[in-house]
Amino acid sequence: MNSSFRPHGAFHTRVEGRLIISEVTGPWNKELVQYWGQRCLPEATLLAESGPWVGIAVIGESMLCPPDALAMLRRIVAHSASHLQCIAHVIVAGPEVDGRDFLEPIFARVYEGLVEHAIFYTFEEARAWSLALLARR
Repeated sequence: MNSSFRPHGAFHTRVEGRLIISEVTGPWNKELVQYWGQRCLPEATLLAESGPWVGIAVIGESMLCPPDALAMLRRIVAHSASHLQCIAHVIVAGPEVDGRDFLEPIFARVYEGLVEHAIFYTFEEARAWSLALLARR
């Protein structure tokens, strides 16, 4: 990463079947999004070899991030859709997450025209929606 800032925020990623699940604690910055993208690339590449997959971000504390972080996220999503067989990105954010209702339409624009997308209050809803989408493919 070429930046004078260190990543702000935190994440942990795991793979469950055809889902890449990232638990993200915000607020975060562009550097964290870039680092997240680099860390997910090997798993996404491996999943892409055998078919489509869905990314789920479970967000805690805050959805707040600067515009350059959203721009970086859009670039990563575009790459995942065009080169790595990602068919959807899903956000899980409970009502207690800072900025959730305000930022929902802004995050929708990040994914618009690239992949299917949805936002849910619970992981169970997001997982069910994602698995149903994958089953239709």
